[in-house]
Amino acid sequence: MKRQSISSRINIVLVLISVSVLIFSLTVIVLVNQIKNATKEVTTHDMPAALNTLAMLEELGDMNSNLLEYVLGEPEEKQEYFGNYDEFNRFKELIPTEIAQYNDIKRVTRIVNAHKEQAQSRVFAVYSPYSEALAAEQIQHLITNVGEPLERLLDELKEEEIADVGSVKDLNDVINDDLPGVRFYLELTDEAGDMLSDLDRFVMGNLDARGSFFANALQFASFLEQLKPLELKPQEIIRINEIERLFNELKSGGEKVFVSYSTQTKKNAMQAIDDLEHQSFTEAEKLLDALSSEARENVNRSMVGLGNVANHLVIVLVSATVLIVTLTFAMTIYTRKMVFIPLKTITKSIDKLRVGERDFELEVADRNDELSDVLVSLQQLKLELCELDDLRERKERMQKDLMKERDTATTALSQLKNTQEKLVSNEKMASLGNLVAGVAHEVNTPLGVSVTVSTTIAENMKGFLEQVKSGALKRSSLDNFEVKTQEALTILDRSLEQASHLIHNFKQVAVDQTSSKRRSFNLAETVDEITSTLHHQITRTNINFVTEGDNDIVMDSYPGPLGQVITNLFNNAMLHAFDGREEGEINIRFSLVGDKVRFLFSDNGLGIAESNLNQIFDPFYTTKLGEGGSGLGLNIVHNIVSHVLGGSINVESHVGTTFEMMIPIVAPSSKEASNV
Repeated sequence: MKRQSISSRINIVLVLISVSVLIFSLTVIVLVNQIKNATKEVTTHDMPAALNTLAMLEELGDMNSNLLEYVLGEPEEKQEYFGNYDEFNRFKELIPTEIAQYNDIKRVTRIVNAHKEQAQSRVFAVYSPYSEALAAEQIQHLITNVGEPLERLLDELKEEEIADVGSVKDLNDVINDDLPGVRFYLELTDEAGDMLSDLDRFVMGNLDARGSFFANALQFASFLEQLKPLELKPQEIIRINEIERLFNELKSGGEKVFVSYSTQTKKNAMQAIDDLEHQSFTEAEKLLDALSSEARENVNRSMVGLGNVANHLVIVLVSATVLIVTLTFAMTIYTRKMVFIPLKTITKSIDKLRVGERDFELEVADRNDELSDVLVSLQQLKLELCELDDLRERKERMQKDLMKERDTATTALSQLKNTQEKLVSNEKMASLGNLVAGVAHEVNTPLGVSVTVSTTIAENMKGFLEQVKSGALKRSSLDNFEVKTQEALTILDRSLEQASHLIHNFKQVAVDQTSSKRRSFNLAETVDEITSTLHHQITRTNINFVTEGDNDIVMDSYPGPLGQVITNLFNNAMLHAFDGREEGEINIRFSLVGDKVRFLFSDNGLGIAESNLNQIFDPFYTTKLGEGGSGLGLNIVHNIVSHVLGGSINVESHVGTTFEMMIPIVAPSSKEASNV
């Protein structure tokens, strides 16, 4: 039997719709052509004139700003000026020559060209910011390397003369030598300061500063000549010669500045800019503003005409839309008759699958079209549902394994808590109590995630089985269940692995601290294991705990006592250093120094009073008696470092507190951990 394709029937209807669309498209093309003709005048004349005259006006304003900024000390503005001038001409070239106002454009161009020539000859050729910057740099050099040393030397000699006035008993010597010397040094200091001030005023544009500089230099030389006869000692003569040398260097340097730079050029350039602004710039600005306004009015008139044509286009489009909607509605009715009604037959077969029936044959309708392909797909779905039954059994077994792992982890946590209760019996084992508390805190997080994930898997499995039993399972639901289950198992595996890693670290630290046995260990790894048991104490604080050190240091020593040292120092910092403070930082740094490890434990807390530094290692000494301090923590630290580890410990307290320990890489063989 010849195949009756549903798509062929629908294509016939679509062809009818396409013909209708084509007719209305031709109508739209005609209207668009009218719009195109109407917009040609706007796009080729009015709009370019409006936009480019505005751009020319903006570039003209930028050129004027470039001149001002150039004279204010920005040499790169010269290049910007000519760049804006080129942009101005580029925008002028974009204006159509057919517009009625093109003669005004030419007039503006002549004005701007004259503006450029005047700027070149009266501003750029006259004034250079580089010269002013060089003069300022030379003056700063004189002030720093000559003026300031000269003033310091004069101040020193003045102070010495003043001291001599009080130490000499001969009144004539005071009157004829010391007092005149003080006066001359004061005068010289004043004249040197005036000369430096004159240099500053000169570079700021003060024309009188040059004459004042040389007048002050003359006064300086006069006072210096009067001072020389009073300073006859060899040391005094050396200093007077140094003063004279610095003075001559200051004077000659000032002369070079006056020769290399003239402040009048800047004033001339500013006057030229003012003239250009009131003449060329103002006239050109008025012309461009008028041209821009007229061009915008032309654009507005043209746009009104375009709006009328657009209204006609809207009417055509609305009519086309109504016709297309009508044809679409007809096609929908036809599709319902040819497609949706036959689909009811397929629905009956799907209902059987929903109620869980698997052993049946699908009824294939007596049609040779696409719907028969759907029945084949349903047959494949039935096979996949059978596979889902097998998957359900595997998921149930997996759920049991997850619950077993959760029970194991919970048992391990319970055992750790029991260990904590046994270890708090005396001060020596207090650090191990903190260790177990850290275990409980750190391990609870991944275990809580594991419990949550296992519960989620159980709920997802329950919903999945309900869909399977009701027959409502879809391929998308199966895929979604598989993806979510895989994600949950990944999270569960990662959480259990994290809990296992934490328990391993805590177990190693606990074994070390309880056994106090000697062994070889990597210092960085051991420190990381120890500090991981302490992080829970700062979880809800703003205190940072940072460790830094060489990863390759291997020690033959006692990791358990070393861990107790770190724990006691950490607890001491938390109890004393950050009392009443909400944030801070604790740092552990270690490095290899010869055959020893330099170990620094520091905080930026309150610090230790200097009067208490000599007593902090004494047993039972504490400033927190009755508030959580036993007075044994630092005493135990001192004993472990000195007797067990064979090292030394010192403490400094300036900004915060730093404990410095020098510990041998190989512990002395005569020391035993039992001495702690």
